[in-house]
Amino acid sequence: MFARMTGAVAAAAMMLAGVAAAGETAEPGYVRGTVRTAAGAPIPGALIFIDGVLDQNFQFTTKEDGAFNIRLQPGAYVAQATLSYKWEGQTYKFDLRPDSTDTFDDSTGAVRNFTWALTGEKPQPQMGSYGGFVYVDIGTDNFYLEDQDNITWTLEPVGTLIDGSQGEAIVRKGGAPRTAEYGKILDVPVGRYKISGVYAPPGMKPQVLKFRNSWARNKAGYAEQAEILLVAEGNFCNLCASVEIESPTQPEPQ
Repeated sequence: MFARMTGAVAAAAMMLAGVAAAGETAEPGYVRGTVRTAAGAPIPGALIFIDGVLDQNFQFTTKEDGAFNIRLQPGAYVAQATLSYKWEGQTYKFDLRPDSTDTFDDSTGAVRNFTWALTGEKPQPQMGSYGGFVYVDIGTDNFYLEDQDNITWTLEPVGTLIDGSQGEAIVRKGGAPRTAEYGKILDVPVGRYKISGVYAPPGMKPQVLKFRNSWARNKAGYAEQAEILLVAEGNFCNLCASVEIESPTQPEPQ
């Protein structure tokens, strides 16, 4: 769908894109800009939505160079963008990160650029993050772990992420009760991972947790690593994965 960039080429592209964006000037009567990956590659086919304050709305898809140029009717507007992308046999939909969320009007025009971000908090008025999440179902055969903040999760990428970039290992502490991270690993770039974890309350012997993929067609037994894919649409969630954990035993003193 778009060219991939790596290493020095990607860094140079990002630098040039930044220079271009900084020097761009708006043209009265038009809103224009580009849509790019985090590495600076142009993205064709992204949907640009120009939302009018008085219900005057315009849609446009980006060209091969990732650019768009839309003529405005009189009024005030805000620009948004989304991307539908086919990967791993599914169609994913992403909100794209704007360089500005300010309103603009036809008298001045505007430049609005967008980036396909895989992580990070979305700006207001949007909610949530650009990344997906992993739901963690801890078994109850022995006891339920209230102190999930004593768990360390590790997600190792398998292959490239959805945008073709090389992922990095994600190491996170579990969430404390009554927090958003309780039972979830949040803001994870969409990709395929091997998940593992260790439960280690202070002063107690660490326990290596055992996992299995909740949504696997043929569920295997529990293992110290399970491969998961953040899917476009799961059971009542989007950009998500789910794992089951074999119940750990009662912690023992070291």
